[in-house]
Amino acid sequence: MKKYLKIISLGGFGRVTKNMFVYETDKDIIIVDCGVGFPEEEMLGVDLVIPDISYLLDKKDKIRAIFLSHGHDDHIGALPYILPQLSLKLPVFAPKWAKALVEDKLSEFGIFPNIEEINEGKRVNVGDFSLEFVKVTHSIPDTLHLAINTPVGLIYHAADFKLDLSPVMGRPTNQELIRQIGGRGVLCLLSDCLRSEVPGFTPPEVKLEEVFEQEIANCPGKFIATTISSNISRLKQAIDVSIRHGRKIILIGRSIEKNIEIATKLRYISYPSEAFVPKKLINKYPPQAVTLLVAGSQGQLGSGMDRMVAGEIKDIKIKPGDKVVFSTDYIPGNETAIYNMIDNIYRLGAEVAYSDIRSDIHVSGHGSQGDLGKLMEMTKPRFLVPIGGNYRHMVAYKKLAVKNGYKPEQILIQDNGRVIQFNESGLVNTKDTVEIGQVMVDALGVGDVGNVVLRDRRILSEEGIVVTILPVNQSKMTLEGEPEIVSRGFIYIKENLELLVEAKRGIEKVLKDHHQRGRLDKRLARELVQDYLEKFFFNKTGRRPMVLVVIIEV
Repeated sequence: MKKYLKIISLGGFGRVTKNMFVYETDKDIIIVDCGVGFPEEEMLGVDLVIPDISYLLDKKDKIRAIFLSHGHDDHIGALPYILPQLSLKLPVFAPKWAKALVEDKLSEFGIFPNIEEINEGKRVNVGDFSLEFVKVTHSIPDTLHLAINTPVGLIYHAADFKLDLSPVMGRPTNQELIRQIGGRGVLCLLSDCLRSEVPGFTPPEVKLEEVFEQEIANCPGKFIATTISSNISRLKQAIDVSIRHGRKIILIGRSIEKNIEIATKLRYISYPSEAFVPKKLINKYPPQAVTLLVAGSQGQLGSGMDRMVAGEIKDIKIKPGDKVVFSTDYIPGNETAIYNMIDNIYRLGAEVAYSDIRSDIHVSGHGSQGDLGKLMEMTKPRFLVPIGGNYRHMVAYKKLAVKNGYKPEQILIQDNGRVIQFNESGLVNTKDTVEIGQVMVDALGVGDVGNVVLRDRRILSEEGIVVTILPVNQSKMTLEGEPEIVSRGFIYIKENLELLVEAKRGIEKVLKDHHQRGRLDKRLARELVQDYLEKFFFNKTGRRPMVLVVIIEV
């Protein structure tokens, strides 16, 4: 049988989040990353969106391992939901920081797998695949690129990265090793493309220390900073500057507290215990002697920032003189929530610094055109696939690659579920696809929420609900008394009594007319009344509430 390699994205094309890639030969499968996505605005009541792994469920015996590139949630966050569906015995490989975050996350679900730590210099052989790892810089410690040796050639999987020459933590990207790998002949480069529209090189993370210095020096009250909770180097810089200015550190939000605890345990950071004080002691210090590091930089409902802005955290109020700094990128789809939060902070009288008014308040962890072009130059791939961005970023990446000497047919812009296939001769022209859908997670479970449920939630939120109770004779199926109509979120009953009386009379007429024409059962009665009320309320109000009909036999 001719050797082949399939690369299938179950999440990671055309979206910034929900990264999950499948590498498949005739005998073996490995998975790279397993991330969550954020719900879109119309996904009412949905907490998370995870990759659809239907394709993998009947191929479990082929899956050899999951490899994680780094510890951001859009690369690791779906593991608690997906690992139990595949196998709790499935080997998981992760770099040090990601390993600690994953173990903590899985423990909350009562899952305690054996996660093996990987780092630069380590080689892992699983089935048809042999992997080695390259240390790169990102906005989170211990980020790795994967060089995947396959039966048909070498794949370089470059998830999130930038070429930071002076990182706050750890060593710079190992460009020498990347060049060595490129010298062996790279069949295909899968590359981060999120900042492919931005010229030049992404600035180094260390520049944030100067920004924090300026903002804290000019803050007469509490200094409040929010960023991605796993961005330890960003938090470290805020802590270092605050301590120099004699400020105590207060952590707000479970995720930020947990990540500081893990970073301390792993010795990424080290501070005297007296540098931190619990939030209940905040009133023992003057406002100018306090820095608060707060989770919820994306405006998440119920986060530390959300509760603080709403005044729901005891003893901590945002007041005039305070300064709130949003040191983060906006994840696409979260802009409205973030801007609403900023507006509410201004209403409380505090000052706010965010990227729209101070561009250097955040430094991206993703490479710009200079970084991306240099990776192309170092790896010299035959084919390129942009990943981890929206469609416009993928198109911009293709233009950048063409500018760097590649032919358009060498750059593959894909959709999730589209199969990329290689054999020993190169790219195979295929139109094969894998059917994937949206798998949504809410408080009730995983995958229980489908499009019908979302439609119902949208109707409930926009149009309200009408419940009609019909008392009927069990044997004759005739009305035994007046129908009862209950409205929630549709109309105020006391101000619309005439409308409800007319609706009741209409129900009685519909049932009576049909009863005279023949036998009436519960199912038909329910359908007749529902259809009548939907049309009646739309004609009278222009609105379409959800109509439920309950039949009580008497």
